[in-house]
Amino acid sequence: MAYQYVKDPSNSPVDFDPSATFLQVLKTNKDQIISINDTPVQQVPKNTLIRFRCMIQDTGLGQEMFISAYEKLDKNGDMKLHCYRYTDDAVESEFSDQHAMQNEHIAERAIVYCVSPPGESKWVKDAHNVNSGKRMFMGPWHHALTHPLASGSLSDQINQLEIKEPNPTTLSKFPLPGQDHASAIVKFYNEMAEDIKVGQLIEIIGIKGQDLQQPTQPADEHQGFDSVLDMFSNVPVIHAIAFNNLEAINSCPLPNHENVSHQAHDIRNQLISYISSTVGGDTLVAEYILLQLLSRVTVKNRGLKIGNFTLNISGFPAHQTTEADKKTPLLTLNNPASKCLADALQNLSIHHVNLPLTIDGLNKTKFSPKSVSENLEAGVLQLVDGTVLLVDETVLDEGQLVDPGVRNFQALQNVIQNQTLTYEFPYSQYDFDTDISVLSLSCTRSMLANHCTIPLESTHSLEDNSAENLVQPSQETLDLFRRFIHAGKYGSYDISDQVSEYIQNSFVEERKVATENKTELPTQEELMHRMNLARLAAASFGESNLTQERYDYVVDLDKKRKARIASSSSAPQPSK
Repeated sequence: MAYQYVKDPSNSPVDFDPSATFLQVLKTNKDQIISINDTPVQQVPKNTLIRFRCMIQDTGLGQEMFISAYEKLDKNGDMKLHCYRYTDDAVESEFSDQHAMQNEHIAERAIVYCVSPPGESKWVKDAHNVNSGKRMFMGPWHHALTHPLASGSLSDQINQLEIKEPNPTTLSKFPLPGQDHASAIVKFYNEMAEDIKVGQLIEIIGIKGQDLQQPTQPADEHQGFDSVLDMFSNVPVIHAIAFNNLEAINSCPLPNHENVSHQAHDIRNQLISYISSTVGGDTLVAEYILLQLLSRVTVKNRGLKIGNFTLNISGFPAHQTTEADKKTPLLTLNNPASKCLADALQNLSIHHVNLPLTIDGLNKTKFSPKSVSENLEAGVLQLVDGTVLLVDETVLDEGQLVDPGVRNFQALQNVIQNQTLTYEFPYSQYDFDTDISVLSLSCTRSMLANHCTIPLESTHSLEDNSAENLVQPSQETLDLFRRFIHAGKYGSYDISDQVSEYIQNSFVEERKVATENKTELPTQEELMHRMNLARLAAASFGESNLTQERYDYVVDLDKKRKARIASSSSAPQPSK
């Protein structure tokens, strides 16, 4: 596929960059461009304009040389320069000594492996796909072609295809074992690859290239070397023209025309009612879960992360793993008491992952990415920022942790405590920043570090979460919840000097009273914890400025939590 390029004497063909134009297309007409997130890529013809919502999984595949432009005689005998990007096809011209390939026409493109976003909730897929009843292929034709399989669920479409044998290499590169996903080798041009990083969530617009094929000859028989791409047989190739960052505030697919702050109190009450119905009617636990959903890393300073809030809910019923449970996929929640809360979190979160902590799962699953034979295999914790990770300790049974299991447990602790994930390479390892919201469920004291623990006090059995006990919000109400959480999570926040002084004086007075009463003194760490909760509480009320009233509200909320811990014989005394 060649595009004629009108040469500007001041520019080199290597500098040709249409990304800005195509970014505008992506913003204004993206629903007319087929997405391989919801249409099987096997049905998309080569040289078709497509888009792919994905996570950057591996940036270590290097670069490759390619011909960015070449000269060719037209029918009138004149030499014309043609742009030759966004393809792997052989050049349609023979080069003689008189018309040799010029060095300035040789360029490099970065090779990156991308996967569909792990843990992406169903409502997010549906929202991205809302206008895709019939998409138009924007291919190398002069007319539009309506694709016959551009409607229906992805699984329905896949069932109509003759699927090739799965590639073990690609299966190892998706973080969540056994789950369906799309993947692609993406080739980035110019300096585009300098703006991406591992774990980043983006949407690419590009040209579908030729799917990678298994080499037909041994490496030493063709051109004397092998390619890093030889291991990726049957993987589609996308030549990226442009990409859009979908992280943080850009991650929610719902239209955000409506300001929900004026409805904050009503939405907040409905949200707590909805969440509490999944945890046995416990509104205090539900409120803490809401605050956890609003949390994120807001400050990164020399390895220190501030703003994230990890929560443990103790007192959940234990679940004895059965033989039938052992036959389910490793990331399946088998405790009925945990499933209703997990469903609610998935309904409210953009990305959500369940992580049942079983001995078998810890020993057999890889939590941290690891490079094996120059291939970065994914780990369960290689997730996009903002993912809500529900860790279920209630299914932890008796057994022995072997070395991989110990490493996995340490990796999880590292994410919780430091918001970093270690990537292992043959002779080194590197820590990458994360922003994963961790909520753990346990029967008694959690084995994991957390910012605070709250015992569950349910009014009915969690294993009997019948329809009469569960709140069932409408689709419209759920969308309102989602917009509300997203706005609160990424909204602005400020503390006035007056409120700061009030907090400081209150803390000094509290320590003074504790000294007089010979009770435990509140610590600096506890003050930081309250300050973080105060920010989250303000967001949950639709407020962007912390007030004295809201800080006092949080102090009272924390006292209720501590009183519950003190009265609970099955819960540990708080360490924070």
